[in-house]
Amino acid sequence: MRRLRAALAAAILSALAGCGGDDADPGPPPDLRLDQANRAGTQALAMNLPAEAIRQYRTALARAYERDDAGAIGDIGYNLAVALLRSGDGKEALRVARQTRAELERRKLPPPADLVLVQGAAAYRAGDASAAFAATGEVLASAAREPQTAARAWYIRGVILAERRDVNGVREAAGALPPSTQPGLEADRQELLGRLALMEGRTAEALAALELATQRRQEEQDYRGMARALVLAGDAAQRLGRPADAAIFLLRAGRSLVLQGDTAGGLAQLRRAEGLARQGGMADTMSEIARVRRLAAERAGP
Repeated sequence: MRRLRAALAAAILSALAGCGGDDADPGPPPDLRLDQANRAGTQALAMNLPAEAIRQYRTALARAYERDDAGAIGDIGYNLAVALLRSGDGKEALRVARQTRAELERRKLPPPADLVLVQGAAAYRAGDASAAFAATGEVLASAAREPQTAARAWYIRGVILAERRDVNGVREAAGALPPSTQPGLEADRQELLGRLALMEGRTAEALAALELATQRRQEEQDYRGMARALVLAGDAAQRLGRPADAAIFLLRAGRSLVLQGDTAGGLAQLRRAEGLARQGGMADTMSEIARVRRLAAERAGP
C-alpha cells in the first residue's frame, strides 16, 4: 500500500513518498479518507504549515486506529510527531512517538529507526537529553537505518555532547557527517563544526561555520534551527570582541523566534542584543529591538 510519509532532517521536514508493500504483498486495500488526510498533512508540512499538518494527521491517525492498520499507524504516527516537532511542541511529539512505538511493539513489530530518531529528537526538545542520547545510540546500532537517519542521529548526539562539554565526542560526531549538497544535512555538519571550533578556541572558524549553517537552515526552511545557529554566531562574535556584530546576530535570532511564536525565547535574545547595542550606541538596532518587542506584546494580547 502506497503512503506519504513526512521526513525529518535537523528540525527540517519535507514530503517524501514511501512504499509500504510490494507486488507480492500489497497489504490492506486503500482507505481514501485516510490517504487523503495523510496526503493533505504532508502537503501542509511541505508548505511550512505545521498546525494544518497536525490537524490532518490526527484525522488520518484516528482512521488508522479505526481500521486497525499497523503500517498506517506507524507511518502516520511518525508524521504527526514530526509535525508537532515542527510546531515546537516537543512534549506532545514525544507522547505521540512513544504511543506509536508502543502500538508497534504490542504487535511484535520492531519500531523503524526513523521513528526512534523522532522520539529522540522530541525527547531532546522536551528537555530529556539522556533519553534523546539513548535514542541516538539505538538508531546508530540499527542495521536497518538509512544513511540520512544515521546522519541526523549523529547531529543530535553531537549537540548533546557539546552541551556536556565533551570535545572528543563532538569531534567524533562532526567527523561522522560527510559534506552534503542537501541543505539540512550540511547545516547539521556546519553547526557541529562551529560548536567544536568554539569549544577549541578557534572562534573565527566557528563564526564562519555558523554563518554557513544559518544559510543552509534558511534554505531548508528550518527557521527554528536557523535562529539557533544565529544565537551561536552571536556568541562567537562576542568572543571575537565584535559586540556590534553579536548584537545584530542576536536581534535576527530574537526577531525570527518572536515571529515563529516563541515569544519567551525571542525576548531573551532581544535582551542580550539590547545590552550589546546600548553599549555600542547602536540607535538603529535599538529601534528595531523596540519594534519587535511591541510586535511581541501585540501578539500576546491583553
